Amino acid sequence: MRVASVVLLGIVAVHRCGLPGLLSAQTPAADLVTGARVQLRAGNVDSGLALLRVALDSSTAGSSTDRMNAFVWQGVLQFFKGRDSLARESFREALLIDPRLEVAGLAQIDSALATEFEAIRRTIQPPALARPSAALGRLAGAPRQDTAYTCAPECRGLDQPPRALSPEAQTVIVSRAEGASVMGGVALVRFVVDTSGAVEPASVTVVSSPNPGLAESLINHVRRLRFAPGRAQGRAVRVVLQWRLNLRG
Repeated sequence: MRVASVVLLGIVAVHRCGLPGLLSAQTPAADLVTGARVQLRAGNVDSGLALLRVALDSSTAGSSTDRMNAFVWQGVLQFFKGRDSLARESFREALLIDPRLEVAGLAQIDSALATEFEAIRRTIQPPALARPSAALGRLAGAPRQDTAYTCAPECRGLDQPPRALSPEAQTVIVSRAEGASVMGGVALVRFVVDTSGAVEPASVTVVSSPNPGLAESLINHVRRLRFAPGRAQGRAVRVVLQWRLNLRG
């Protein structure tokens, strides 16, 4: 069994209800998920799983978002119990509700969690959309300005993905002060390239890194990059990219 000795982002410090009071289908699913997160923080993995079973019961009131959250946290708790196959199945259930689901902070809990989650995502194909004919495309008009296509992890619906203008765009030089003992390695980042080829500053997130202290440097590196924008139906479009950055000491 893995030890849940991490501080999870967003976990509240205290929950006012005890475990017996929460174990009821009348308790909203969102409260049950919050209670499960508190139990994990306290090291009570079995108690957290009990709460999530109630949250996922068909008689418990909750939205599809609540169910996605419950499945994700069920996967995290199963991971800490050493039940990797059950963890993967829980992640799959969450992604079947919405294949575009993003879970911030998994890599901070354990990098293996983020890796497993993305591996499951790659096995789930979103519903295929028929490619419009050129004539129909002209009638339908250009993509909406705020439409974001995705290349995370694979490109979908694009005629041409964004292309970095610098051949060294995916290499980051890490100084001794920044990287400490990290002399090399790979980081995974996700960001949006707009229709002009610039990176949307607020969109940059570090999915995984060999050193959490490098996050600010990685984000600043990505924000400075320039691209030939992605194109769909002959027009420049916004695109979500997921990139591997090679770290060099």
